[in-house]
Amino acid sequence: MPGNIVGMTAVQVSDRVRTPVLSALLVIVALGVLTQAILAGVFISETAPIKFVHLMVGSVLPVFAVVPAVVAWVRAAQGVVTKGFAGFTTLLVVGLWVQEALGHMPFPVTTAVHIPLGVLLFAGSTALAVLGIRRGRAAR
Repeated sequence: MPGNIVGMTAVQVSDRVRTPVLSALLVIVALGVLTQAILAGVFISETAPIKFVHLMVGSVLPVFAVVPAVVAWVRAAQGVVTKGFAGFTTLLVVGLWVQEALGHMPFPVTTAVHIPLGVLLFAGSTALAVLGIRRGRAAR
C-alpha cells in the first residue's frame, strides 16, 4: 500500500516526508537577504533615507535565521534532511551574524568585506531555499 509507512526503512520514510515549514522559512530568509541588497542599493545611491530600515532588517534577520537552522537540525535528527544541509543552514546564520557585526563597524574597510559577504549570503540563502523546495517537491 503506497500510503502505508509500516515496514518501510528509515530511508524510504525520509524520502516520502516533505519539509514545507523548513522550505518556507528558508525562502523568508532568502527574501530578507534580497531585501537587504535592495535597501543597501537605495541608500548607497542616496535616493532615499532608508539606511535605518536596512539597519533594522539587518538586525532582525540573523535572529530569525536561527529558526530554520533549528528546524533543519530537528529534521536532520529525524532523517528527513542531511546533516550537511543542517550544517549549511547553521553556516548561513553565522554568516548573517558576521554580516550584522560588519554593518555596525565604523571602519571603511569593513564595507569591502560587508558587500561581497552580502552577495555570498544571497547566493547561499537562495541555494538553500531552492534545495529545500526541490526536496519537498521530490518527496511528493
